[in-house]
Amino acid sequence: MAVIDIHAHIISPELISTLRRGGPTYGIELEDLADGGVVARMAGGSSSKPFPPELGQLDVRLAAMDQQGVDVQVLSSWADLTGYRLPPAEGAAFSRLQNETIAEIVQSHPDRYLGSATVPLQDPRMAVQVLEDALNRLDFRAVQIGTFVGDRFLDDPSFEPFWDATEALGTLVLVHPYEDNPLPALRAYFLFNALGNPLQTTMALARLMFGGVIERHPRLKVSFAHGGGLLPFQIGRLRKVFASRPEPHSRGATLDPLEVLKRCYFDTVLNEPRTMDYLAGLVGPERLLMGSDFPFESGDADPVNRVRASALSASDQAQVLGGTAAQLLGLTR
Repeated sequence: MAVIDIHAHIISPELISTLRRGGPTYGIELEDLADGGVVARMAGGSSSKPFPPELGQLDVRLAAMDQQGVDVQVLSSWADLTGYRLPPAEGAAFSRLQNETIAEIVQSHPDRYLGSATVPLQDPRMAVQVLEDALNRLDFRAVQIGTFVGDRFLDDPSFEPFWDATEALGTLVLVHPYEDNPLPALRAYFLFNALGNPLQTTMALARLMFGGVIERHPRLKVSFAHGGGLLPFQIGRLRKVFASRPEPHSRGATLDPLEVLKRCYFDTVLNEPRTMDYLAGLVGPERLLMGSDFPFESGDADPVNRVRASALSASDQAQVLGGTAAQLLGLTR
């Protein structure tokens, strides 16, 4: 059974080259920093953090995969490049460009990589069109989305066409945090990453839960980064609020939050086997997907051995390492 890393990021060198030649076509300008770094300035006022060079070092990626014991990476774009503040037309063009440049890398090593699409979620119907193109023309197997779009969250009614489509298509949706304006308390000590990213995932999952989105789409396949953030460890509090307050039912949610949680999937980027054991006990090991968050320093540089250090049985570990992912990605019959 192939070992599959469900959570890995990439910036194709071809993407950078294309943006240098014609970035304004996509509403983007690359800026070279004095220290040699590069940032993307996007129409709408957002900017990326400096590009981590490891995202585009393909030889380093393959060597790391071999060292880790990973057979296949599912390649997703860097979350800083969602481009959700771009006008829809530019956002769609930028998403297609990212998908096409990722597809070229997948095609160069089809036995080692699978593609995960980027879509212009600022226009949900256009996002569905871009997703269908990535699935049908590029043979992508998943889609990565951010935890919010401007002032809209994922439970907003405007996103129902996207949830309807991904449920009907059977596409694995990877929910990943990003934040271009972190809270003041998170701007020191690298807390925007250490706590801010899990917090973004927590809020997205809670809103999808109380907003009834996951309940209304029982065949939806959705996975949350970094073990679901903080939410699995506060599930008792959410259940208490759900049982005692009217607000969580305002969008028609009726399902116990724990049962909603058990309908979701979670990657293993927790950096702690005991935490993984807790999550597996809460939702079932069949709901865990091995991930590394490659190539970021806060990710897991040894994701396979992290799973093997858990208290899970050998058969459950095999499912986490690739069996469940293979089913969700359509690699098994």
